[in-house]
Amino acid sequence: MNRSPRPSRPLPSRRRHFLKAAAAASALWWLAGCASIDQVSVDVTTYGAWPSGRAPGRYAFERLPSQVQAGAAQDQLEAAAGAALERVGFSRAADAAQADVLVQFGARQGKLVDPPPMFGWGIGLGFPIGGRSSMGLGMHTGSGWYGDRVRDYRELGLLLLDRASHRVLVEVQARHESRYGGDDLSEALFDAALSGFPALPAGERRVTVPLPPASR
Repeated sequence: MNRSPRPSRPLPSRRRHFLKAAAAASALWWLAGCASIDQVSVDVTTYGAWPSGRAPGRYAFERLPSQVQAGAAQDQLEAAAGAALERVGFSRAADAAQADVLVQFGARQGKLVDPPPMFGWGIGLGFPIGGRSSMGLGMHTGSGWYGDRVRDYRELGLLLLDRASHRVLVEVQARHESRYGGDDLSEALFDAALSGFPALPAGERRVTVPLPPASR
């Protein structure tokens, strides 16, 4: 005997309201996060220590051979580094011969792709035979959206050297990773590297610094 399939029932009002509220909350959270990105956290590692009692003094950049032909890109990085140095008390020397400190740095950026997850947990909505809807917690497999696994990274290494002896006074490395790109974070990384100067804590630390207005 053939039986006509029972028509599926609409979602109960409470569940419809729950789903709408969850979607709205998710959208508001995402928009709020985008609107409030005005600072970044940077992983900083310091080697050595600035000499106790030594004033910041005058600085000049010392370019590595590979940086001599870099042109505008290197000029832009030096402008970001110079702004950060001057915020902690250094002043720009007219030339290297008049500097107290020589500054060397290297910077790079790129993308990292996380491996896809093997499994995960999530809330699912189902419509089993019989027409009754259900919601529950279940396991799923799959790689997910590619964009969720891509991270941008930016890192730099900074050396401050005594000009007279060319001895390294302090070395600092700074690195930032995020799931959004496009902003110029060079100035923020230099600020993080020099945060606390002249008392730069040795070893690893995480520093949160405000973004320059142009990068917000």
